[in-house]
Amino acid sequence: ESIGGEKVEGGGVHVESESPKKKDAPNNKQGAGKEKKESAMEKDEKHEPNQKQGAGEEKKHDNKKGVNENKGKKTEEWEDDDDDDGNDFSIAAAQEYVDKIAPPDNPGKIAANPGQSRNNKSGNNGDGNEDAEKATKKEDKDNQRKLERQERQRRHLLKLSEQKSRRRLGKQSSVGSIIEPVPLAQATEGVYHTALDDAAAETECIYFTRFKQSSSTKRYVGGAAESIWAYCADKFDDVAVPLTGDYNGTSKGPSVYTTHGDDVNGTTTDVLLFMSDRAPVMRDGGDGVGSESDDATEWLPSSMDLWAAPLPLSSSGALGTPVRLTNVACQFNGIDLSEYSVDPATGGVVLRIGADLHYLSAESIQDKLPTVVTRGSFSTIEPLPIAVYSDFSNMQERLIPLGMGDLTSIDAYMASYKTVSTLLTARGQSFVAPVVENIKAEEDGYGGGGRNMPGRRYKVAPGTGGGGLTRILSATHIPQPVKTSAPLDSGERLALILATDPLSPTGEHAFYVIRTDAAASPAFGFAALFEYSADSNVADTGLPSPFLGGHLAGGSTKEGGLGSVYGDSVEVSPCGRRFAFTDTDGRIVVVTIPTSPLMGDIGVDMVVLPQENEISQPLVGDDETDLVWSPGGRYLAIVHSARNQFRVISIADLGPPEDGKLIALGRIVQATTDRFNSFSPVWGHASKDFVVELWTAATSALDPNTKAPNGSGGATALLYLSDRDVQLTGNTSPWGTRAPSPTFEGNTCIHVLPLQSKEDAIDLNAINEFLQAPYGGGGAMEVAMEGANELNFLLELMEQKKKASAAVTADAKQNNTDEGQPQNATDPTADENENSAIVIDTPISFGEENDESFSFARSSYRIDHIPEGDYVKIVCQLADNPSLLLLTTTPMGYSLSLFAIGDWPTDGTELHAAPSGHVLQDVEMSTDGMYILTILNGKLKVTPRQTIDVLALFADNDLEENIANAAGLHLNVWPNLEFQQMYKDAWRMLRDYFYDRELHSVDWDGIFDRYLPLVERCAKREELDDVLKQMIGELSALHSFVYGGEYPSPYHGDPALFAMNDVATLGAILQRSVENRGYLVVDIPERDPDFHMIDGEPMYSPLSNQVLKLSGQAGLKPGDVIVAVNHENVMDVPDIHMLLRNMAGESVRLDVLRMESTSKFRELREAKRRLLQSQGIEAAEGRSDILPEPLVVVPMSSGESGDLAYAAWEWKTRSRAKSLAAAAGFSIGYAHLRDMSGASSMDSFVRGFYPDYNKDALIIDVRNNNGGNIDSWLLDVLQRTAWMYWEGRSSNITTGGLGWDMQYAFRGHLVVLINEHTSSDGEGFARGVSELGLGKLVGKRTWGGGIWLSSDNRLVDGGIASAPEVGTYNDNFGWGLGVEQMGVKPDVEVDNNPKSAFDGEDTQLERAISVLKEWLEEEPVALPKDPGHRKDMNKKEGVDDGCSA
Repeated sequence: ESIGGEKVEGGGVHVESESPKKKDAPNNKQGAGKEKKESAMEKDEKHEPNQKQGAGEEKKHDNKKGVNENKGKKTEEWEDDDDDDGNDFSIAAAQEYVDKIAPPDNPGKIAANPGQSRNNKSGNNGDGNEDAEKATKKEDKDNQRKLERQERQRRHLLKLSEQKSRRRLGKQSSVGSIIEPVPLAQATEGVYHTALDDAAAETECIYFTRFKQSSSTKRYVGGAAESIWAYCADKFDDVAVPLTGDYNGTSKGPSVYTTHGDDVNGTTTDVLLFMSDRAPVMRDGGDGVGSESDDATEWLPSSMDLWAAPLPLSSSGALGTPVRLTNVACQFNGIDLSEYSVDPATGGVVLRIGADLHYLSAESIQDKLPTVVTRGSFSTIEPLPIAVYSDFSNMQERLIPLGMGDLTSIDAYMASYKTVSTLLTARGQSFVAPVVENIKAEEDGYGGGGRNMPGRRYKVAPGTGGGGLTRILSATHIPQPVKTSAPLDSGERLALILATDPLSPTGEHAFYVIRTDAAASPAFGFAALFEYSADSNVADTGLPSPFLGGHLAGGSTKEGGLGSVYGDSVEVSPCGRRFAFTDTDGRIVVVTIPTSPLMGDIGVDMVVLPQENEISQPLVGDDETDLVWSPGGRYLAIVHSARNQFRVISIADLGPPEDGKLIALGRIVQATTDRFNSFSPVWGHASKDFVVELWTAATSALDPNTKAPNGSGGATALLYLSDRDVQLTGNTSPWGTRAPSPTFEGNTCIHVLPLQSKEDAIDLNAINEFLQAPYGGGGAMEVAMEGANELNFLLELMEQKKKASAAVTADAKQNNTDEGQPQNATDPTADENENSAIVIDTPISFGEENDESFSFARSSYRIDHIPEGDYVKIVCQLADNPSLLLLTTTPMGYSLSLFAIGDWPTDGTELHAAPSGHVLQDVEMSTDGMYILTILNGKLKVTPRQTIDVLALFADNDLEENIANAAGLHLNVWPNLEFQQMYKDAWRMLRDYFYDRELHSVDWDGIFDRYLPLVERCAKREELDDVLKQMIGELSALHSFVYGGEYPSPYHGDPALFAMNDVATLGAILQRSVENRGYLVVDIPERDPDFHMIDGEPMYSPLSNQVLKLSGQAGLKPGDVIVAVNHENVMDVPDIHMLLRNMAGESVRLDVLRMESTSKFRELREAKRRLLQSQGIEAAEGRSDILPEPLVVVPMSSGESGDLAYAAWEWKTRSRAKSLAAAAGFSIGYAHLRDMSGASSMDSFVRGFYPDYNKDALIIDVRNNNGGNIDSWLLDVLQRTAWMYWEGRSSNITTGGLGWDMQYAFRGHLVVLINEHTSSDGEGFARGVSELGLGKLVGKRTWGGGIWLSSDNRLVDGGIASAPEVGTYNDNFGWGLGVEQMGVKPDVEVDNNPKSAFDGEDTQLERAISVLKEWLEEEPVALPKDPGHRKDMNKKEGVDDGCSA
């Protein structure tokens, strides 16, 4: 381009630096014309260098020359038509065009030479009239303009015609070139190369990378390791050949590089560049110094570098010895080469290393190519000086709206001004939102005038300047019971915050106590960080300091830190004095809260519970462990796994927290047995306990000397759910097709565990002696009421006593007053204990220690009048009666059920169900136990735990009352802060989640330091992913993936915008056909015709006859042509699918040419042709008479089209297996499993296995299996063995009788097909088949993922750098089962060559059939012989008693 007067060389359109000249104005005479001419000539000189100088160019100059010679300067002007096609037009050319189109003898024909016309007129006027001269000039200009317009029109029509022609012929790249697939399966990238072979003949080859590694692991040597292959047409038996097969690690990214020799002839040599993580095996040279092996076939995985090997290939298809060109990791602190590109201008190579581009010169490459490079002789790679100028919009502050679905923790509490506030945590930030009595009035908006201002919402952490600085994992209100007689509330409200510590270099977990009241400022503001130096202390940073974890202690638990705490496990006691949590190291930890006013100055006390309870059952904390505090904070109920994997409840006694006591760990008693699952504990009361409390209160009121019993307010029972009532609720018989298994629904019942023995309860409160029956209704009422009647009599006596002493009391008060005031009126603490809100837990009667008879646990009983159901949890027991609120699973989702229990001693209940129209997303209890928090229809509703309020919850159909004002809530994030926080989070979670505590002996701290500088340079989320992939790969473990997170989307979260751009398909392979002026139907996938639905979804191509015949239409066949979609010509758009956007599930009209198929239209035309022939009229023959026909179809989504293509491959492979087996003389069954993920995979196995369970052989195809977790179920079915056989009078094995037992046991020979993309649980299944001796494995070595994961170590934006969490082992293979990093090796190794596989061959399937044939010949599968004549069981042979009767 010409920029600012300086010409920059290179391709592209040359743009003039000056502004373009305007067209001549009427008064702009020769000066303007001259200027215009010069500009046009300058344009000719600067014509685009890429423009072809063809005939059109020559013609243009010829025209110009003719004009210059014959017409004079006025007519030499060339008009610029505002494009760059070189077709600027002249007036003469326009006149020539007009002459051709003008009719003969046209009186209005424009003169060819305007100047000549003017001269003729001047001659006629003699001396020349000035007015006539002006008129003539005006006429000349008008004629000139008319010519210009006509010429522009001609040019425009010509362009349209050319564009249409180009589109129809497919020759215009902007409209879409003909794209043809490279005929190689599993090829991911490649380069073409033409060279002379040994016979001096030109051979074209493509060097390509086979496979694409899905995991981020480094030093990978599994079956799907990328490798370099070559395909040279008509050579090497016309198949692809491996070039890097001598190394089972990664080799990828081939490029052909040409070197230039030093001789005078300029000899060139071609080499193949590629990336590989290989390194030569080091050998001891005898002097203790290692040296690289001379044997180039010995390689070990190391770091990624650039390599080169000579071309062309040998006659056998082998690649020459590769030479390493770089040693990147040694020069760049262990960071690998990521990618490279050859610079064709200089012959150098550009390398991407970390976040920078570097340059390797052609000279450096030339020096290294002749010989193997010795260690340490690599030249320095220079960085390219690149500066990027941008506004970096991805780095600017982001505002992110929040919905109720984004919440990770919720809580509620009473503010000092007697209104309720909610504490919300979402996406790593915490807020306070007020609860309003009527949300509709609030949503109507503030009316102004200072009246009825809306409740204030505000941030808790972090501040606006620190968005992204830290990640809040949980925020829990700390209840503060009133212990003093102060008349006013201080207003301070506190929360326990679990967050990543920004003062910790690695962002470790830490606990904070943060103010949440309206007078507090947001914590974790960032502005203060700019004002402190490295020598400052924490107080100078303006950031809160944790009281536990973070920078105060190490990182991992091994180093004394917190490690990684499960955020949703943090539970604060209702008394506000203690909290507990679990972590990834399986610990259950209890800690005192240092700010509690009752704890004094005792500091922080942390106790890690033992790993077993008192009967030696494991007590391991994980993400499934539930922790539930007793009201007074002394006891902790723990739901954990027993050794047999059943869920049990244990209760830990941590000692009374009152009076500033530290944690005093006592007994840890198992409260339920391990014969069934028990979960969802709630501390509460039995029905009769409410009556006891009422009578206790009445007794205290009648007798001032009666003290409330110790333990007032504490729980007297533990309520929980249990599935101990095991009942068959689904299938009840193992007989029938597909060997149905009995099913057990997960119905649960409510059980109550009394926390005190009868004797201890009476000692605690004598009233319990009168009221002993938990449920005394029905026939037991007469017995239960005996004690109640005695208690009523006692209360009457006490009331009479109180009335009799009333006068005496009044006289005493009168005698002890001074000026009418009681003597103790000035003592503010006289009634302090009576008004205290502190709950003291009732001591639990655990019984004897190590009681294996479970006498304490087995004192529980079931609440029979609440029916069993699919209960998820007990939400709570109401505060003022024993009614229970339960969360239930229904076919429509989750629902709330309130079982209102009648007054004691009745046993009756009344069910209250939530309105069916509400969508319940979540339900939780506030930490203080006072409020029920429900998210209904996207609204957070806060309900007090009182009967009247809960009933109002069920009656609030409009969801307008007591709603948290959280609508429109949003958070802000500074990406540069959040990227660093996410990197630290990912690194820490990998350290703490990884199955090996030693992290495969990797220097994990060094890895953190290695990649942190790259994070500081990340300018968008995708770049952070790139760094995370490099970091996570250092662990060399499969199942290491980086995905998810928040990325910019062109749809901006708008479903309508997404739908408009969603491309539907016709479920067929189409090819653009210029000859037929449409799209040729190449193939219509055909799936299993026996299944109209698969997993509830129809699976047919919209063009298939199976679909269209039901609508009275005929389907298409390969060879037919689609010419229009909804009356739009398909050749007028770059691709037919542009006409199918947003059309999935909608009717579309196609115009088709039925070149191969037929229809009723075609039949009618044929009948017409025959009729004409019968009348002696000949009709046109052949296909020229084929006319477009309408066809209405319903396109499918691209995902459905992919499923259809896969299902068609399954059906084709199954059919081929059946055909090959029949030709080999045996019967076979076939089942393909795409993955091992739940119901759909189990359905696939059932569809494929059970109909063919009695065949001679079975192939289970797990090639390309993506994994899952159903291998144990499959292996269980396949391990069934036939040990007996059934036969009746008319039925036997061969006539459809019962067959054998075990029913549906497979008796034949099994082959499992595997390949490089058999992964995860697909590999586990294959290894299981091999280890259990169930069959043989045929194919290629598998992916290599033997460490399992749960993918729960999510980052703050929902992304993940997954951590392999659960290792596998056995006695035979040890860790990884010989699968991890290596893959399962088949018994019979056979490859599907990329070329033959593309051509439709399946060598692996064919080999499996031959293996089975040989196996059956060696070990035939035969039914047992008929035992012969049936014996008389009542008569022994050889016995004759002489009596025929």
